[in-house]
Amino acid sequence: MNKFLTISILATLFIAFACDKEDELKEEKKPLNSFSMNLNDQPWQPSIIDNDPCFSAFHCAYSELNNEPFYTIKAYKDSKSRTDQNSEHIFIFQIMNVNDKGVYNISDSYGGLNSYAMFIKNESGRQTIYENRVEGNTPIVEVEEIILIEGFGFKGLKGSFKGILYNKIDANDSIVIDSCDFDFKKVNWNNYCQCAE
Repeated sequence: MNKFLTISILATLFIAFACDKEDELKEEKKPLNSFSMNLNDQPWQPSIIDNDPCFSAFHCAYSELNNEPFYTIKAYKDSKSRTDQNSEHIFIFQIMNVNDKGVYNISDSYGGLNSYAMFIKNESGRQTIYENRVEGNTPIVEVEEIILIEGFGFKGLKGSFKGILYNKIDANDSIVIDSCDFDFKKVNWNNYCQCAE
């Protein structure tokens, strides 16, 4: 009987310890990165991938050109959680020469090593591309913090984007992006994991 009681107590302790460890792992899985915005005064959030809050369809890439850092941020929203050119919504912006906190104008043409913004809608079998203007009322990115990432040579970024993007074909058609807040404590290039790995 004592042997049975000892085994029962050990089994109970093992199960309790395993449950505590599982709870700790769940608690540890909190996203380090965040991204949200309003599109034409409506909340817009990147897709969550596989119902896992650690996997959201946005990422930030950090690079340098002649010792000048730049960031490329991409976010996708899609009913099927696609993260490619077929996604229903794609928002991309790039900020060049980010050396300090401050306001950066997004006033270059799309592509290459420029500061640009683009929003793509793939809806009803039709693609519409919205881009920033290169003159006049251009979007801005306000960098609130450049985050040193321990053990790495690159830096994270916290800030906001706001501005109007214009239909590439019909200049009378535009979209307004505001309250676009991003926080990258982890630079994740093409990896959509927003939690610590």
